[in-house]
Amino acid sequence: MGLFKKKNGKAAAFVDYEFWSSAVDNVYGVRPDVSAFDKIISEKYDIKKKFYFGRFTLPVLEAEASAIRETGAETVDTQDSDKIRGDRSDFVMLEYIFELLETDKTIGTVILFTSDNQFVPVVSFLKEKMDVKIVLCGVVKTIGAKFRQLADDFIEVPGGETPRNTYYDMIVDNFRYIYRHKDKAIYPTFLSTITTVARLNDVPEDDVRTALQELIDKKIIYKVEVTVNQGENTVRVLRLDKVKAQKNGLYLTD
Repeated sequence: MGLFKKKNGKAAAFVDYEFWSSAVDNVYGVRPDVSAFDKIISEKYDIKKKFYFGRFTLPVLEAEASAIRETGAETVDTQDSDKIRGDRSDFVMLEYIFELLETDKTIGTVILFTSDNQFVPVVSFLKEKMDVKIVLCGVVKTIGAKFRQLADDFIEVPGGETPRNTYYDMIVDNFRYIYRHKDKAIYPTFLSTITTVARLNDVPEDDVRTALQELIDKKIIYKVEVTVNQGENTVRVLRLDKVKAQKNGLYLTD
């Protein structure tokens, strides 16, 4: 019998966001899709706590901290105050994991997003001594076989599907084309944007629809009413907020 029984408990997620950010940038050239990842784990597990670790004072991460907090997660800055040791996310994550498991006995599943092999003995201890279920998450090709074998479940990010940020870029590229060809008087509606982007990029309309709705939810894209045909008709068209798009790394000015 383990020291602490955790069967059938709730889940807590611990994400080394700096590792994730670097990994997807190196492998796919995109930014982490926090909302998509949050949807995956929330559908599979009863999430009670979510923590994202990283040096969020760095410009590349600072702009993304608000998007993380919008999912209900807590961001934990791992930069030393003396700024000598730099990133120490793995150590801080360990502190948070053990503190939460000791103070909240309802947590029975730990969702761990990291590739650090220093966590191998930690995962073994959590499983064998604390009877905790381990869900390991990581970017494709960044998790060692030994580490994966220890996990009760494994989630690859972004997996075999096209990363959500890629769909964002497709949609924004469509708006860039429209703005460059104002003489054509193109009025992009929700449905026409889905159809056009899917056709031009040969991707499923459902995936484009999901990405477009997420951009609208983030207020990067918004709806306005425009009169056409010399005022005879009113159409609800989409517009791109270039400032918000740029802050999210989605829009490059010409």
